[in-house]
Amino acid sequence: MAKIAEVLPQPITKKRGRKPKGDRPMTASERAAASRFRRRYPMEGYSGKQVSVMLSGDAHLALDELVSTYGDKSQKEIIDLALIHLIKSQQVTE
Repeated sequence: MAKIAEVLPQPITKKRGRKPKGDRPMTASERAAASRFRRRYPMEGYSGKQVSVMLSGDAHLALDELVSTYGDKSQKEIIDLALIHLIKSQQVTE
């Protein structure tokens, strides 16, 4: 019987939680600063300005048509491109 116990490996216990990104876990103030930064700049290249609007029926149909035409782009990307194009076209006509 003693030989069976020697052959079986000891159970390996894993540490709980996610591994730290660096060489040590972040302090509470570092986590808070990182959270504030993520909220301020949610995606690279974006200011983080959140806008919520209700589209008219015609605008909604136009957006759906653009989404189906440009299947690789999201609604957000299409709206971004449309706004940028509108500003650039106004600058040319002035």
